[in-house]
Amino acid sequence: MTPSGFLNVRKPAGLTSQQCVGTIRRALDARRRVGHGGTLDPMATGVLTVAVGRATRFLQFLTTGKEYRGVIRLGSDDRLGRRYGRNIDATCGSMGHGRSGAKGFAEEFSVPSRRVYIEHIDVEKFTQGDFPEVEIRVDCGGGTYIRSIARECGEALVVPPEQIDSSYDLRNPAGDLCVGGTLMKLERTRSGVFSIADSLSLDEIRAKAEKGDVPLRPMESMLQHLPFAELPQSTVQRWLNGGVVAVPADEINCAKKKHYSLISGKPIRIYSRSSPELLGVAQVDPQAQRNEFILTKRLFI
Repeated sequence: MTPSGFLNVRKPAGLTSQQCVGTIRRALDARRRVGHGGTLDPMATGVLTVAVGRATRFLQFLTTGKEYRGVIRLGSDDRLGRRYGRNIDATCGSMGHGRSGAKGFAEEFSVPSRRVYIEHIDVEKFTQGDFPEVEIRVDCGGGTYIRSIARECGEALVVPPEQIDSSYDLRNPAGDLCVGGTLMKLERTRSGVFSIADSLSLDEIRAKAEKGDVPLRPMESMLQHLPFAELPQSTVQRWLNGGVVAVPADEINCAKKKHYSLISGKPIRIYSRSSPELLGVAQVDPQAQRNEFILTKRLFI
C-alpha cells in the first residue's frame, strides 16, 4: 500500500502553495494524491501543511490554529497602489483584451467582512522612517487574512488635522483620512501542530525522497484533538458497511469538548473496542437526541 501521511513543508517566497504541492508530487510519485491545508500568498514563507495519499481526505479535520510573523509598512495602501494618498506611477501588468480592463484600474471595490478568531496580536518592533514599519506576531484561527489586518491597522491610524494637506485622499471606512498600511513580509511560523522549527524545505524533501526516507507524519497523530468512540465489533462492521449506527452519549470520549459541540455535526474518531487501530472519522447527526448520537458521514483510514 502506498504510504500516506502529512508533511511539514517550509514554503519559500515566490512560489504559490499549489506550485509547492506540484514539486512535492513530482519528488514523491506523480501518481500520488497530494494537497495542502491552507494557502499562503506567493510572497509569504513558512509552514505549509501538505497531505500525501489518503491523508488528503482528512485535511478538513486538522486543527486550524496558526501563528504568523509579519511586517506592516505604514503610509501605503496596497488596494489602490498609494503611499500617503499619492498614486504610484506604475501598473501591474496588462489586462489584454478584457472587457473591463481599463475600468479595473479606476474602480474601487468593497471586500465583504467575515468573522475570524484572533487570540492576540503582539508588536515585536517599530522602525521609524518616511514609511515606518511594524513587526507583528499574530496567533489566530484558520481563514484569517494577515494582509487585511495590515490594511485595517493603517485605517485605524487617523491623520491629525494639522498634518492634512491636499495630497491626502486615503480614507478609512468611517470616512476619516488615514495613514494606510501594507503587508510587506509574512512568515507562517505555526499551522496546527506543525511549527517552522520542524519544517523541511523543498530541497530537503527531494533529497529524502531520493533515499526513500520521506518523514510522513501518521494520519492518526494529526487527529488526536478529535473526540472518539470505541464501538463493539458488531457495530463497527455495520458502520464500515455504511449502516446507520447510534452511539450512547456517555460512550463518546470528548476529552475537553462538551456534548453540545458534537450535536452541530463535529467529527469524531472511530475505534473498535478490540483494537487500538483508528478505523476512520465520522460525523454525528445534528438532529440527534441528547442521550445518543447517530453517526452519519464517514471517512475510512
